[in-house]
Amino acid sequence: MAKEINIERFYPYPIEKVWNAIATSDALSDWLMPNDFKLEIGHEFTFKTKPQPGFDGIVKCKVIDFEAPIRLSYTWQGGPLKKPTTVSFELKSKANGTVLYFRHSGFEGFISQYIVRFLLGSGWKNLLFKKIKLHLDK
Repeated sequence: MAKEINIERFYPYPIEKVWNAIATSDALSDWLMPNDFKLEIGHEFTFKTKPQPGFDGIVKCKVIDFEAPIRLSYTWQGGPLKKPTTVSFELKSKANGTVLYFRHSGFEGFISQYIVRFLLGSGWKNLLFKKIKLHLDK
């Protein structure tokens, strides 16, 4: 079983539109979670959602790298994750759209490596195959 989540997804939209979806607070709020994201290296922000057993609904993050409109990375820590993991997006422009390469890495320990990663993997697939597509279609 892989120790990270990797998803590749094609969207029939220009790279700038896909970049806007992953790198602006309003867009992230529309398809991911409400947040106080700012595209600034070192900016600490949170995603907030409905609490669930073992999860207070808050994901703490920090922007660690970006190059518009090509890549964005931030830390991700919430619920049972004791250490921050890393969420990364990389975009490649194609003649008829954009390919998004997604990676969520840095899972340590049995619970994080297997249970949390499995749950997050299912969630990211839903978000990147359905939710962001609905946002982009607007």
